[in-house]
Amino acid sequence: MNDDRRREVADAALEALRHTVGRDEHMPVLKRLVEGKIGPVTFAEIGEALASVDVSGRDPEWRADWAELIETIRRAAR
Repeated sequence: MNDDRRREVADAALEALRHTVGRDEHMPVLKRLVEGKIGPVTFAEIGEALASVDVSGRDPEWRADWAELIETIRRAAR
């Protein structure tokens, strides 16, 4: 995935996350919301794009929540 696509996927996923809580039961909704913004996308692309977001300036609890969200999305890709 190129940098433009990664940024596009990350931006759409972050927007979609405003409407979901990021748990397994919401993954199909998340995917539909992202696809509604940018067209067809895989869970693997969503996970890769979100993992590329720099969260180093966030507090440890926030980073742990972010990592859990990314892992949830990656599980959906399997």
